Amino acid sequence: MIKKLTLPNGVRIVHESMPTVRSVSAGIWVKAGSRNEAAGEEGIAHFIEHMLFKGTARRSARDIAVAFDRTGGDVNAFTSMEETCYFMKVLDEHASDSLEVLADMFFHSLFDAEEMEKEKSVITEEIAMVEDDPEDDVHEQLMAAMYPEHPMGRPILGTKESVRSFTEEQARNFMSRHYRPENTVISLAGKIDDSLIAKAAELFGGWKPSGLRSPALAPPAFQAGNIRKKREAEQAHLCIGFPGLDVNDPDIYALIVLNGLLGGSMSSRLFQSLREEKGLAYSIYSYHSSYSDSGSVTIYGGTSPDRLGEMQEAIDAEIRNLLKSGATSAELEDAAGQMRGSMLLGLENPGARMSRNGKNELFTGEHKTPEEVMESFAQVEKEQVDRLARDLLSGPRATAIILPS
Repeated sequence: MIKKLTLPNGVRIVHESMPTVRSVSAGIWVKAGSRNEAAGEEGIAHFIEHMLFKGTARRSARDIAVAFDRTGGDVNAFTSMEETCYFMKVLDEHASDSLEVLADMFFHSLFDAEEMEKEKSVITEEIAMVEDDPEDDVHEQLMAAMYPEHPMGRPILGTKESVRSFTEEQARNFMSRHYRPENTVISLAGKIDDSLIAKAAELFGGWKPSGLRSPALAPPAFQAGNIRKKREAEQAHLCIGFPGLDVNDPDIYALIVLNGLLGGSMSSRLFQSLREEKGLAYSIYSYHSSYSDSGSVTIYGGTSPDRLGEMQEAIDAEIRNLLKSGATSAELEDAAGQMRGSMLLGLENPGARMSRNGKNELFTGEHKTPEEVMESFAQVEKEQVDRLARDLLSGPRATAIILPS
């Protein structure tokens, strides 16, 4: 059972006990990501994520690494469009001490000038890695095509130029605006007890926000952009983007089903038609991205340059067929079964439960039981999926293509 404690300063602690495991997963979830960045700050949310591992007043970067390694635990972080998460997984006997280290990183990182320069070099190499991978690159190009002139259309990592320009003052100013108690969720899952929850409350209960406020976010407007790029590559890489749904939309479960039958699994229409029947692509799939106020549906395929047109035609044919004939009863049953299996298998892992609970609290404030989620999927009807397909897939689309130079 998921329980929630809201501290007087606004920090929320969500926790779920799993008595049969020996591990504890804990995450600090902050509702601040790349879309919160102002002009000149491109990539600073991700840069801050890196810097919180580079030493505090009490611990060096090595001390932080050793504190987790000596217990066999893990510590890591990620930055996305709308959130940043710092998380750990340790044995229950080390959970309290490890959570204290994570909080020390969160509150007392130094942003040492020498460490900042080292990390700028690390991140520019990370940017180069993305640029070297055309499959990663084409997804970033699609975001730029869908959301031009909006922070969501910019790379989460920023650019080499923007990263090199960051100062400690910029980083701390971003944190003062967005790293606030009311924007933060502490998620705990695994073999937890009352003492660990009390420890979390102690570590985060005295946090007082700065006087700065997060400015209101401007919703992105979907654009039917088209980006073509040439670079060193063996294949042609194609991404097609359509408007989607925000995370709180009442049709979100129908969208999950729609994506599953379109290209979200090996039995999906795109995979079976383009890969299994026609041999047009090794990699072909679709996925949906849902944010607090917007969303998108993306189709990706990679093929030889001389078959790009044929692959595009085959994708369009599958979409036309879906719009004309709609989903079948078998597809709806298969999608529901797939969702049930993947969800229940995932929930056997404390890390997955920690992530699910933290993100749900951050963006919806709602925690459905697995049974309630399955009931939501069971209520999805063919007419709802067909209507959603018409609404989302028959209108404007954005396209990004990377071709061999």
